[in-house]
Amino acid sequence: MLLRSAVAAAALAACGCVGAQPPFLVDDVKDETLSFPVAASTPPVPEPPVPAEPTRDWVKLTSGEWLRGALVRIRSDRLEFDSDKLGSVTVALSDVETLCTVEEQAVVTGDDRGLRGRVVLRGDDLWIEGERTVQLERDALFAALALHDGRAVDWSGEVTVGATARSGNTSQNDFSGYAELLRESARTTWRSTYNGVASRAGGVETANNHRLRSIRDVFLTRRMFVTAPSVDAYRDRLQNIDVRLVAGAAVGYQVVDDGKHRWKVGAGPAYQFTRFRAPAEGEDGSEEALAAALRSEYGWDLTDDVTLGLDYLLNVAVDDADDYNHNLVARVSVDLIGALTLDVVFVWDRVNRPNARADGTVPGADDFRTTVGLGWSF
Repeated sequence: MLLRSAVAAAALAACGCVGAQPPFLVDDVKDETLSFPVAASTPPVPEPPVPAEPTRDWVKLTSGEWLRGALVRIRSDRLEFDSDKLGSVTVALSDVETLCTVEEQAVVTGDDRGLRGRVVLRGDDLWIEGERTVQLERDALFAALALHDGRAVDWSGEVTVGATARSGNTSQNDFSGYAELLRESARTTWRSTYNGVASRAGGVETANNHRLRSIRDVFLTRRMFVTAPSVDAYRDRLQNIDVRLVAGAAVGYQVVDDGKHRWKVGAGPAYQFTRFRAPAEGEDGSEEALAAALRSEYGWDLTDDVTLGLDYLLNVAVDDADDYNHNLVARVSVDLIGALTLDVVFVWDRVNRPNARADGTVPGADDFRTTVGLGWSF
């Protein structure tokens, strides 16, 4: 028995996947390692080119290619890896033959149990090396996220700015901005975005609208998730909207999430409050309604350097289906140098039943805009 333990310890050391485990303080994953039986076998010693004592994570694809760097996350059958040479790489988990991590991961199984430790994956077998070494079938893996300061939380984001100034025969100033902040844990994603534009031509305001949205998704299974909360705040001076707030919750489904395509949809109830900037005489200055909200988010990696995003949000008043508004954002992002990107954004906002202004005029139902700007991701 002692000899077997010594051999096991040597094998783990060769993989570079052993070490003392501090208390489990991961964001939303409880460590249930002790509820699993001890592994029947030890993780295999990595084959070349992995060194005997690796200092970086390694991934071998089914094509035979190797990547060295750091595992970012595994979720919904998709693996994201930060390659030392290639940068961010996303592949379908089915295209991964071998994975060996040096850093500890927060791991969630398909039956909603949590583990903490270094991950070794080869073929159909999965080992989690934590307080004890646990061996599972590959299909049991639901999600994995690298630990940072004892917490399985990952932050990322992007800021895009576009501006135009003209003088002479035509005086015009345009400003557009887009910002995104994404917080991910093993089971949740929390995405907050800002999208706005301000424009003046010949001293006349031609655009002034801003939208702030924050959506938190909690995954219950590989595909199913609940959204709580979902908050959307919108302001458009030319649409006579001083502020429109929509707060709600939803049930959603991840339709696809592989190495190239990502699409999830959700629907649920919402509460909508609108305060008008200058209501017509005799009209209420505000209105509120219960609404049904539909949401769709789609992403497509057209090439290694070009991505397409399509976000759509529809709110329909429960007591009047003709009283609805929607927002469509189509975004093409092209990687330039380092963290810089070139972003082209098309936005379509529609208020199907605009509210008349104080002077009696009625704004148009549709607003379209296309902006071009430079972005920086982090």
